[in-house]
Amino acid sequence: MRGAMPRLLACLSLFFFLVPVTYVRGPVPPVNESQYIALEPIALAAKNPALTRVGRLAFRGGWRITSDNGEFGGISSMVALPGNRFLMLSDNGSLVGFTLDERENRAIRPFIAPLPDGPAKPNEHAKQNWDAESFLHVPETDQFWVGFEHQHSIWRYGSSLSRKEASNFPPAMQNWPENGGAEAMLRLPDGHFLVFSESAEYSKGGYQAFIFNGDAAEPTSKAVGFGYQPPKGYKLTDAVLLDDRSALMLHRRFTPFDGVSAILSIAQLKDFQPGKVARSVPIATLKPPLKVDNMEALAITKDRDGTIVWIASDESFSTLQESLLFKFRLLKGKNTQKKSIPKPPNEKAGASPGFSTLESD
Repeated sequence: MRGAMPRLLACLSLFFFLVPVTYVRGPVPPVNESQYIALEPIALAAKNPALTRVGRLAFRGGWRITSDNGEFGGISSMVALPGNRFLMLSDNGSLVGFTLDERENRAIRPFIAPLPDGPAKPNEHAKQNWDAESFLHVPETDQFWVGFEHQHSIWRYGSSLSRKEASNFPPAMQNWPENGGAEAMLRLPDGHFLVFSESAEYSKGGYQAFIFNGDAAEPTSKAVGFGYQPPKGYKLTDAVLLDDRSALMLHRRFTPFDGVSAILSIAQLKDFQPGKVARSVPIATLKPPLKVDNMEALAITKDRDGTIVWIASDESFSTLQESLLFKFRLLKGKNTQKKSIPKPPNEKAGASPGFSTLESD
């Protein structure tokens, strides 16, 4: 009976991953519009705090995020801005923002507010149709792009997300499953956009994606299809450009016996070609005994030592799940997890005197 309770909890959690709705709530509680966001530091592996490396990722910090605000939760995508400033988008169209103070484990200048505009069916509550799944920011123009599912569309917003500038409901995306829409989005160096479905099957394998010949939020943009094949048994949840040649791809899986896991992989941009099926190479797997949840949001930042990878989870507005934020250093090396990776030099922030390595599948 020792393992019965974890299996029971895993089976209950399965509902929140597979049920074909955006989120599930019980009786509506009194409105709470608190703007306070709490950050609680957590280890990558609670029973083994020395374990700080998995594949090509070196753990540099982790936080559990909570708020009493009734609209907080469901984090599906995020943007990392200079100065440790984060903007996160929710399944209900809410925008969560804060500056991460890593020394004090505080959220500075936090806010929780709805997007200024978004898709909605006539005569239906707008928030239930504002399922924001993908998020892009272009620093040069300070514009933002959001991909919605259910109402499959791409929207562009102006500086500071203050107003809607354009929206597009591409005909090619309207046959996607209601809950399998624009899960990830990339803007290539040449201005083309890539939009990935989570679960619309591609005839040649994998899942559907589209290359737009311009701004995907403009109805005049034309789209051509290709396929993306995630690691076996996984679904794509987010993607971000790593450089002008490659992208990081985040995937998740849930089974009642193994629980939840996530795979981070690297794809080459040259493989995203019309009519072809692109694949990626896994570089790290997050799975128990590591602290892991429904990992859906991905962002990167750069410092003088290289690339920092940020991963956040969607707790599906469920008390059985958690909103987590992880910080990792991306280590140099081949795209493989089969060999131990040399210990990097100590870093000024978050350096750990001793590392333990978890080799992933």
